Amino acid sequence: MSTTSVIPESNGSKNAGSHHAGHSHDSATARVAEKAHSAVDIAAANLEQAEKALHEARLAAGHKAEHAAQDARVYADQTVSSVKSYINEHPVKSVGIALAGGFLLSALLKK
Repeated sequence: MSTTSVIPESNGSKNAGSHHAGHSHDSATARVAEKAHSAVDIAAANLEQAEKALHEARLAAGHKAEHAAQDARVYADQTVSSVKSYINEHPVKSVGIALAGGFLLSALLKK
């Protein structure tokens, strides 16, 4: 059992054997193929742009993270320096604060 496809002409007749019907089918296929290729090209270009934007965003995020880490180091260094200065200026108060902090921490951890 074989099936034969019938391609309608623009005037509605079902003549698959005519040269005109085959030509019409070929040009329609060519137009569809051209549009499909064009759509694929556009999608590929958009994907390329998206990949480039993602790469740039990753670089920017990396730079921001590096700056944040550097800022955190500077802040930590300044805090340590400030604490050392306070300890040198107020040694008795510093020992009292350390003892009180240790007592509170010990009481909290026992519960």
